[in-house]
Amino acid sequence: MNPKNRRNPNIGFSKVGLILPSVNCILEPEFYAVAPKGISFHSARVLLTETTPEALIKMEEDLDLAAKLLATANPHVVAYACTSGSFVKGLGWDKVIIEKIQSIVGCPAITTSTAMVQALQVLNIHRVALATPYLDVVNEREKAFLTKSGFEVVKCKGLGLSGQTIREQTPERVYELAKSVDMPQAEGLFISCTDFRAMEVIEALEAELGKPVTSSNQVTLWAVLKILNHPNRVSGYGRLLAEMP
Repeated sequence: MNPKNRRNPNIGFSKVGLILPSVNCILEPEFYAVAPKGISFHSARVLLTETTPEALIKMEEDLDLAAKLLATANPHVVAYACTSGSFVKGLGWDKVIIEKIQSIVGCPAITTSTAMVQALQVLNIHRVALATPYLDVVNEREKAFLTKSGFEVVKCKGLGLSGQTIREQTPERVYELAKSVDMPQAEGLFISCTDFRAMEVIEALEAELGKPVTSSNQVTLWAVLKILNHPNRVSGYGRLLAEMP
């Protein structure tokens, strides 16, 4: 090799396919900033402009094409990186999405809602406080999904937002929202939505509240790393990633 060449440490190792709502502008920058070396991300988008149950259900119509496009990249794992889109039809809907993706792409798949449940279980969180940017009708579906998954939602608060207004919220607003849902009986917090700037404030929240704080993008990345058996922990973005086995 020419000694003047510089090898990109993220090319030629683990390829992660991402299926994203088309409106999402937060997950990719967060993953690029946080993920350890040796991983490349390859995205396909499904159409979403409003974060309503009707629009989230319709978004799934584009799933087959997105998965077929990603299959040509031969990924090692695919993440359906939308929290509300993977719980909107209730308990078990995330598993339906996983099975569909795996049947098309031929590799393991995960959804953000599945990762949320797995992460809360690993952290031994049974009573969870829930912070979201969503409309109340979406919040009710997330609470029902968590309850039927075996958790107690001790408090839930949303900002009543939809579509691109979610990604426009500052980390400072996310921080204050998360603090406002914390309660003494909550064993941990979950900040929902992959288009919400939560990863930037997780470590500060954990330091202030003294309990685990998780977010949609954090748990999705954690689940991806777990499937890949990636050897490196990630510091600076919460207990979940820092304490990976």
